[in-house]
Amino acid sequence: TWIILFNVMITLNALSWLPNIFNKAKFSTRSTPMRSILESNGIPSWEILTSQVKATPLALTTLEQERLRESGGGSPHTDAKVRTFGKTGEPALTFYRDTAAWCPYCQKVWIFLEEKRIPYKVEKINMRSYGDKPQSFLKLVPNGLLPAIMLDGRVQTESLQIMLNLDEIYSGSDHAPMWPSDTSSEVSRAKQLMRLERELFGLWCSLVFRPSMGSGARQRFEQGLEEVEKELQVTESPWFLNEISIVDFTYISHVERMAASVAFWSGLKIRGDGRWPALERWLSAFEARPSYMATKSDYYTHVMDIPPQYGPGYSLPGSEPFAARIQGTDGSWTLPLPSFSPEDLEPVSAQINPGEVQSRHEAALKIARNYENVAKFSLRAVGAPGKKQFQAPLADPYATPDLDCLDDIQCCLRYLVNALLQGYDTLPSLSSLVTGEDTATEREALQLSLAYLRDRVGVPRDMSYPAARQLRAHLNWIIDQ
Repeated sequence: TWIILFNVMITLNALSWLPNIFNKAKFSTRSTPMRSILESNGIPSWEILTSQVKATPLALTTLEQERLRESGGGSPHTDAKVRTFGKTGEPALTFYRDTAAWCPYCQKVWIFLEEKRIPYKVEKINMRSYGDKPQSFLKLVPNGLLPAIMLDGRVQTESLQIMLNLDEIYSGSDHAPMWPSDTSSEVSRAKQLMRLERELFGLWCSLVFRPSMGSGARQRFEQGLEEVEKELQVTESPWFLNEISIVDFTYISHVERMAASVAFWSGLKIRGDGRWPALERWLSAFEARPSYMATKSDYYTHVMDIPPQYGPGYSLPGSEPFAARIQGTDGSWTLPLPSFSPEDLEPVSAQINPGEVQSRHEAALKIARNYENVAKFSLRAVGAPGKKQFQAPLADPYATPDLDCLDDIQCCLRYLVNALLQGYDTLPSLSSLVTGEDTATEREALQLSLAYLRDRVGVPRDMSYPAARQLRAHLNWIIDQ
């Protein structure tokens, strides 16, 4: 099922007073049910909509990939439960990673396993910041650390050591080496690059999470990026060494988070300005690899998932425009959406842009196949919060939805999927269809429920960034109506 776990603090504040109001409200008081209004205006039923969505080229490709994933094949994907790389038999290796795809250390190992082509099974485990860990996992890993692997009955944690050990165990023509041998001329440089990564990580933490470090933190972080830029110019390849390696996997997960967080909290744009061309080439080379794109998140997801893991970020003066752009509060999550550009704050190049139609259809398929659960989930906004709370803002897996307006929220989702499928500008205005039928309390309940859903769309857990962008903007379009 499509479980969505997190939200922005602004919605947390908005919802703090809701239970006293909405738990007493009764909905569906209009004289004509919304479903009848939609049907009389040509909005297809869920059965018809779902069949239409599944007939799109995007859906046909997706469904074929799902079929291949059942036996361990297909392209890398966040939903894959087993990866065999053409090998027969059950994989000996089990990979424990976090459910929401937030963990940067899990991401390193995930990419490594794909690039190394090591068959593995996947077990998804909650991070403590957004849910409970199962006792079965805690028996194996008492401290609950992720990532973890089990191989031949032995459990190992710590991402770098996992990668180094597996690189030795899995060798030969089927498994390309990912770390230089002890006799290689590159081994000393690889170790020096790993030290530089830790230095850059420290400079990033000082800039984003430690306001006491003063105004020089940004300059020192930029100097750290300059050092990385120089190292990426040493070889003719886009990688730190001559071939892709554990060095690259170690850097990528945090550089990805740096790009989002320093834009949001510090007003610093790492990509798209040509300031660090070797770094841009390196990131583009990663984006050409399915192993990375299956794991890649978007800026919004990262600025929501970083504080529960690292602590609060502190904003510098001048960062407000970038923060508003990332959160969509500047109108950037408004239809019609502009085309992607390599110069955007969050750049999407032509090689990874599926186009508007495919992006809309990806979002439509995700909603249509699970609309009943999505509707109930969104109604947590007007229900009762769970007795047990977690560090991530509104990560509330034990919340109880208020189902009084379940039929109406399902109708809103029907209208949403139809807009994603056909194009929003082809539909009659929702406000014109139901004007005068709702009370203010009912309208607000629907708006808050749709916003609750919008703010919890996670990348890559739920869908790709282009699809998430379309879904968020289409949800705003309906909220405004």
